[in-house]
Amino acid sequence: MKKLIYSLPAPLFEIFVVEFNGYGFEILNRDENEVVFAVYAQDEELEGIKNSINEILKELGGGEFILEENIPEENWEEIWKENFRPIKILPFIIIPEWEIYTGELIPIKIKPGMAFGTGLHPTTQIMLRLIPEYVNKGDKVLDAGTGSGILAIAAAKIGAEVDAVDIQDEAVKECSQNAWENEVKVNCYKKSVDEIEKRYDTVLANLQIDIFRKYLSTISKLFSRYLIISGIFKEKEKTDILKMAEENRLVLVKELSQPEEGKEGELWYGFVFRHK
Repeated sequence: MKKLIYSLPAPLFEIFVVEFNGYGFEILNRDENEVVFAVYAQDEELEGIKNSINEILKELGGGEFILEENIPEENWEEIWKENFRPIKILPFIIIPEWEIYTGELIPIKIKPGMAFGTGLHPTTQIMLRLIPEYVNKGDKVLDAGTGSGILAIAAAKIGAEVDAVDIQDEAVKECSQNAWENEVKVNCYKKSVDEIEKRYDTVLANLQIDIFRKYLSTISKLFSRYLIISGIFKEKEKTDILKMAEENRLVLVKELSQPEEGKEGELWYGFVFRHK
């Protein structure tokens, strides 16, 4: 197990979290100027995760790698088990992969590292709250920018037929592994949204605002019923996404917001749209 330590200017960190999309990290130090954080990786996935982070930092135009450390495997497992607590986002409950759940909620299993130190990001929680309301059994669903695959898995647990795409090799691998662990079928592909020719009932997209600026018009052509999105931070980005939706003849159906823990005034937003 490796521990990769990075620093990022504070204004870029929240965008990094959305782009990293479901992978685990631990905040080591944070102030108004800088965030120092650690990402944990198994040896066999190290290069893929490094490459993914480097791509994101390049896109953001900031951030730097600080240090790589070896972490004894047994210590990592124990730390993760001690820190993780099941997370209820009705009707789902997020549990560690080794736990057997017999309750009435829908379990989604995650492996060590996938949510370390995060408790799941507000954007992920917003999406998980919206999915059961707008995804039905038998629906054809696309998860665009799937990351760890957690949203695709949630839709599949409801009974949807799910395709999940991402442009990063490591994300596609994670998606497949996590779907298998959760005993659901998710078709995980390496593909950009502008390469998709199918049309779906509903599209899920937890992405950063810059990606929506580039691809919303493309994504809006891929669904017939609902577009469920998140990754929108603060009022400025909310105003921007609503304007883009209007330009693409999308009608707002529902809006949800949620602050990051300890930052009550800084809201993340999620939206459901349909066609006019």
